[in-house]
Amino acid sequence: MRLESPGRSALYDLEGVLGPAVMEFVDQHVRSLLTWDVLVFFHRNPDAVLDMDGLASRLGRRAEELEPEIDILCDGHILSRAGGLIRYNPSAEMRDTVARFVESCQDRSRRLALIALVLHKINPGISA
Repeated sequence: MRLESPGRSALYDLEGVLGPAVMEFVDQHVRSLLTWDVLVFFHRNPDAVLDMDGLASRLGRRAEELEPEIDILCDGHILSRAGGLIRYNPSAEMRDTVARFVESCQDRSRRLALIALVLHKINPGISA
């Protein structure tokens, strides 16, 4: 995928910068910057088991903001929820993919590409 600006050449060759596995992961699972925050939190705290209010407090967000993001990540088999408690529960393969995503967040050029990709998903009518 290439994000372009009107009248200019491509700003990012996203697949070349991020790689196909990270691109696919973002396409399927990262619907917002809040989803991004949740993924990074659980990757860095894989043993955390929190209720919605506890997670909201740790992320500095409101629980009602988190609810749809947690639902999507549970549907994607990255998180699980039982008895009101949320935990990181991906398959080994998914855990590796999340690790690649989080690793991409650490590199400036890949982080910028990720931000562009997520913002484009949020509002596809605007060129990055």
